[in-house]
Amino acid sequence: MSYVVKEDVDARLREEPLATSKNKKSMQQGDKLGDPVKESDGFLFFQINSTLSGWMLKSDCEEIPDADRLPINEAGFVQECVNVQLLFNSAEEIKPVDGAPPPVSIRPWVVSADFLIARALYETDIRNLGRNIPGSDGVGPLQVTLAEWKDFTDNGGTLASDARASDRDHPVLQIPGAAYRQHAQGKAMSKIRLDVGKATADDPFVPSFLDMFFAHVTNSPAAALAILDAQNANTPPDTSIKEVVKAVMTAEELSALFKAREKLSGLPTVFFGTEANPSTLKVVVDLAEDTLQKLLVAALARIAKHRPEMIPEVTAGGAPWMAVAEQAEKDGIKEGPNDADISKYFLDTDFGGNANTHPPPAWCGAFVAHCMKSSGNPTAAASVPKGAAAAGNWKNFGADFPLQSKTIPRGAVIVLSPTEETGGTGHVGFFLEFSSDKKKVILLGGNQSKKVGKTPFLASRIAGVRWLDLPGAAAGGAVDIDGIKLPANKVKPENRKNAGLILAAFAAAGYGRVQQIAALANAIDESGLDANQRTMPEDSVGLFQLRRFKGAGGNHTVEELQDPTFNTQMIIAVAKKVAPFGNAKDLQAAVDAFVRFVEIPADKAGQSAKRFKTAQALIA
Repeated sequence: MSYVVKEDVDARLREEPLATSKNKKSMQQGDKLGDPVKESDGFLFFQINSTLSGWMLKSDCEEIPDADRLPINEAGFVQECVNVQLLFNSAEEIKPVDGAPPPVSIRPWVVSADFLIARALYETDIRNLGRNIPGSDGVGPLQVTLAEWKDFTDNGGTLASDARASDRDHPVLQIPGAAYRQHAQGKAMSKIRLDVGKATADDPFVPSFLDMFFAHVTNSPAAALAILDAQNANTPPDTSIKEVVKAVMTAEELSALFKAREKLSGLPTVFFGTEANPSTLKVVVDLAEDTLQKLLVAALARIAKHRPEMIPEVTAGGAPWMAVAEQAEKDGIKEGPNDADISKYFLDTDFGGNANTHPPPAWCGAFVAHCMKSSGNPTAAASVPKGAAAAGNWKNFGADFPLQSKTIPRGAVIVLSPTEETGGTGHVGFFLEFSSDKKKVILLGGNQSKKVGKTPFLASRIAGVRWLDLPGAAAGGAVDIDGIKLPANKVKPENRKNAGLILAAFAAAGYGRVQQIAALANAIDESGLDANQRTMPEDSVGLFQLRRFKGAGGNHTVEELQDPTFNTQMIIAVAKKVAPFGNAKDLQAAVDAFVRFVEIPADKAGQSAKRFKTAQALIA
């Protein structure tokens, strides 16, 4: 998308987006302006060349047709969506650049590659199109708008520090802008709920995938919540969608909504209808649910095809916490007679417990934490997230599991966005199954009708599916070193001591257990923990196979690189520069970040999958 100066206008390049602003340069008919960087109150900002930039009245500018657009490589697009998810979600907070807003938390408003790919499928079928949404200036496979890109570059901190104006119109480089919008709209919905007293800072509202879809297509988090509230309030299904959202949208926003979303993208099917003849609440919600479900299935298929290592494995370890949950159900745990027991569940969170609380506060999150802590599995016990008493914080547990997978394991943690059935800010419980029509998800959990039991909930309210994979028994011959099962077929007895050295060094550098295990798995697959190994022709040396003439191993002697302590400290120095590795919350994310950004092999995807399996075996 590009602009030139219109015919027969007295065009001026201004310092500020004001009619009274100082004129920097008079512009002539046909002068090329390029792609606008940002927009404000009827003005567009252009970076015309390296020394000249300024604001132009939008009415003085004329858009010229797009030249041939770059073709899009679907595999590359899908892979980058996953990479952006890993980058965003590995950050504890969005750190500011100089002069920007203060740091803000990423979690629990995380980015989902499934949702990004689903958005691209909906808007363009993952094609690099120009403007494809009526009335919108969005471009590219994700149809990223000027306002969306400006929000990202203004508020994305270090995540946006390298973003250029032209990146918005690049089919792959625009992905971070769309990812930031997913985060920002989720957080905006939480703030709306917080401001009206329907959530707290410690127990925030976490939107479902359906809420996120409505926020996107309406371009309004407030409208998405209005649609949710109408459903929860049992608003008559034949109420017009315009009536549902008009209280939270301006007249201009309403007109833009009906212009952009009259029909489903690329289809003749009426979606929101027209402003004069709007669709009903039921029509809009039913179409959105059906469309989103199909989009997420298609997105999952593309991830499975192009980044198969990102599909979580479910190994023989199962879900030992389910035995605790099932026993509590069998014991008939419920509010009233068991208030003291329920209150003790909170001792397994950082909320604390008081056995004299009658009735206990909302306790679904505390029950899940209790099941993990009482499972007898140290990995499960250690996995309880910060703020576990709040349902939404369980989106930080384990690893993301695709919602549309046909193999969601029994015992997966399901986070629900609020409904009449859940109340408050949401709910968390353990997955059992879907109903035959897939409209309901059956959960075993606490605080379900004030007891531990099995309850069906609307599947459309799912905000997250999380899984902690616990591999089964280790292969025969494994050797236990510092709680790690070293594979005898990969590590010779004389090299076992280097496992403890690596674990201790990464721990001393401030890394947690998942980072320690990820690093050890990489060293095992690189060298079998043989500090003296030297591989030609690339001349890679030592535990982490550092190359002598390139990268971390450059300008060091063979003898130095064969020193296991020196080799390990060299790789730690590289790892310290890689935020996604240090911030990884689960083993898969830590391994993937180490492979992609520290070791950097030629076959990143293949090696990530291989080394994740090695890492899993270490903790079996």
